[in-house]
Amino acid sequence: KYNGPREDTASGGVCPKFHSLMSGAKVTREAILLNQTSAPGGSRLRLAGLPLLLRTLLAAQRAGIEDVLIVGGDDPSDLLNRTARLKAQWRWLPMAGEASHANEVKTFLHAAGERQGEFVLLFADSVLDASALRSLLQTSLEGHAIRAAVSAPASESTAGASAYLCGPELLELAKQAAGAGAERMDALFDQARAQGRADAVEVEGGVWPRTADRAKLRGIQLELAHVSIKPSDGFYARFNKRVLSQPLITFFLNTPVTANFITGLGLTLALAAAVVMAHGGYWWMLLGAALWFLSSLMDHCDGMVARLKFMESNFGTWFETFVDNTATLVVYIGMAIGLYRETGVTHHLVVGGLLVFGAVMSFISLAHQRKRFSGDDPADYPNRMHRKLEENSGNLFLWFGRKAYFIARRAVLPYYMLLFCLLDFRVLFLGWSTLGANLYWIMTLYSNRLLRPAAISKTAGVSEGD
Repeated sequence: KYNGPREDTASGGVCPKFHSLMSGAKVTREAILLNQTSAPGGSRLRLAGLPLLLRTLLAAQRAGIEDVLIVGGDDPSDLLNRTARLKAQWRWLPMAGEASHANEVKTFLHAAGERQGEFVLLFADSVLDASALRSLLQTSLEGHAIRAAVSAPASESTAGASAYLCGPELLELAKQAAGAGAERMDALFDQARAQGRADAVEVEGGVWPRTADRAKLRGIQLELAHVSIKPSDGFYARFNKRVLSQPLITFFLNTPVTANFITGLGLTLALAAAVVMAHGGYWWMLLGAALWFLSSLMDHCDGMVARLKFMESNFGTWFETFVDNTATLVVYIGMAIGLYRETGVTHHLVVGGLLVFGAVMSFISLAHQRKRFSGDDPADYPNRMHRKLEENSGNLFLWFGRKAYFIARRAVLPYYMLLFCLLDFRVLFLGWSTLGANLYWIMTLYSNRLLRPAAISKTAGVSEGD
């Protein structure tokens, strides 16, 4: 079974990628996946809301692997053909008899008989993230026949390794291991290591031993969520994702809801907060602040669910940006209207108008900057901007902007709104937020100069980092 396009199937022609996968021509982005698990029923186990087999394939796809040969086990077509997110080419090669469910070495020999180039070896119960696999792809065999990926020092035990980088020389070693009665790839690796033909390589990102134990998978899911936190996240964002939002993230991962649905739910809660605040009065304001705090937790859930379920998209990134700004805007409008209705002082409407102006300008300037400088990956804009600010830490204006940035961040504002409403310092909070919104768009326009060289190189056809 092959999910890629074929040429003239009537005359027996096949897709060139499929032909190179089976003929043994060297393809740098290919993998063999042994469709076996370390425990009965393992193929039905899920990690972060996805079946283990599908998660492994999606991680391989994200790491840049284009062709995967799935060998042995049960036919995965029903699962994989239903998944629009899987774009990589794959083919299932069945094995006759019960050996396909037990003997990994024989299954490997069945797949690698004509292999000529390097390839990655994965398993149906491999547990790793895409960054770890990408790091493995960037290494070399360095004269070895096989190298196991480990997450921390290379002397760490390789028992149950989830990914190997392999060369064609491994075929002869596998035949020797099979002749000696070895059934698991662990045993093949140990024999190759004893001959000086195998070692471990430390990779970046998360990689865990293969497992079909549900308790271990729950612990790995928590660790995987921590690995998925963006480098640009500050203290509040990390605290929200690791502590406050973690139960919600776990809940959403075990439901069929999409990340965009969670984003929309956050907007709904923000709109409800704005309506409640517009009533005016201490208790209405406090209830609205609590609803907005809950809305902000949705903002931390949607990105994590998108990354853990492999649901990232450019539309999702732009939709989240729009919702974040809209949610903040409507809540402040509700607060300004509520203060006016409560006190009858038009000053609150004036301050609210200035805040709306600052918020709209911030959204426009940020959207322009993200579109201009993030290229084909708008989700990478925060990391890129963070690196540029770090490089220009000696700039006094940018230093001040970084120190004052917290007054405009949605990860921070709900805490202060809840606190200021509780202490009945609502007027002070509205003024403070107005200052922050207008500083933000001014800072964004000024910081355009930091990314101007990147725009020039992109125009010249050279991407940043080349």
